[in-house]
Amino acid sequence: MLLRGYVIGSDTNNTIPLANIVKKPSGERFISNRYGAFGIQVNENDTLIFSVIGYQNLVLPVKKYVMNQLTDPIRVKLKSTSYRLKEVEVNYNQRKRDSLARQAAKILKTSPLLNNYQHVNSWVTGSSGSVITDLFAGGNRQLQQYIKLQRLVELYQEQMMVDERYTNSIILRSTNLKPDEVLEFKKFCNLPHYFILNSNDYDLVLAIRACYAEFARQKN
Repeated sequence: MLLRGYVIGSDTNNTIPLANIVKKPSGERFISNRYGAFGIQVNENDTLIFSVIGYQNLVLPVKKYVMNQLTDPIRVKLKSTSYRLKEVEVNYNQRKRDSLARQAAKILKTSPLLNNYQHVNSWVTGSSGSVITDLFAGGNRQLQQYIKLQRLVELYQEQMMVDERYTNSIILRSTNLKPDEVLEFKKFCNLPHYFILNSNDYDLVLAIRACYAEFARQKN
C-alpha cells in the first residue's frame, strides 16, 4: 500500500523538508519533499527509519497502517537533539591570528558603514544578502532588538496569512464538527504554517481530515 505523510519537528511543529527515509529490510532510500511530505509503497513487515541532522532518528514499523489500510496522511514527529561540543584549548602563542581577530572585532564595532542602521536594514531584509549581519548582531544590542522586532512583525503577518487559509469554514466543510467545537479542534490540529501556506486545497483538506480522525478517536 502507499503510505503518505509529513515529517514534522516536535519542537516547532513545522514540516521538515528533505528528511532522509530508509525502508527496511529492502534498504531503499527516500527523502521528504520541500513541504516535508512523502509517499512510500510499504508492506506489512517493513520499517521506516527517519533521520535529519539536529533530530533524533525515528524507527517506525508500518504494520498497523497496512493492516488498517490507512489512506489518510500520517504525521511523523521527530524530537530535536542537542550536541555537546568538546572543550577546545586555545593556543595563545598564535599572536598573528589573535591580533587579526581583535582587529576584525574592533572594525565590526567601530566602522561607520557597519553602524549605519539603514544599510544594515538592507542586510536584514535580504536585499544585499551579506553574511556579516550575524557577526555584527552578536556585538550590537540595538541591532539585536531591531531584528527581534522585525521578526515579530513577520510572524504577525504570517499568522494573518495562515488565518486566511486555515479558516473555520474549511474545517467545517472537511469534518463533522459543530461550530462550537472548531476552536478546540484548532488547538489540537496545529498544522505547520509552512504547510498551510504552501499546500494546495486538496492536500490541506486531507490533512484536516487526518487530524479530525485522530481528534475524534481521542474524544471517544
